Amino acid sequence: MVWKSTGELVIFDDAAKQFRFTGTRASCPIAGQGGGAFDWFSWESDALETSRADFAVMGEEMNGRYYK
Repeated sequence: MVWKSTGELVIFDDAAKQFRFTGTRASCPIAGQGGGAFDWFSWESDALETSRADFAVMGEEMNGRYYK
C-alpha cells in the first residue's frame, strides 16, 4: 500500500456528532496475495503499478477536538 497526497483539501464536518476530519485526497494503490487453509485456494491482486483506489484521504480526526 502506497499513500500519496494529491494536495486537494478534504473536510468532513458533523457538529451533531462532534466529528471533524481535515486532510487531503490521496492516491492509494495496493497489491497483495494470500491463501487459505486449503492448498488449492490462493489469490493474488493486480500489480501495484496497475492498482487504483476509488477513494482515499490522508489527515487526522479526533472526536470532540474541534468542538466545545
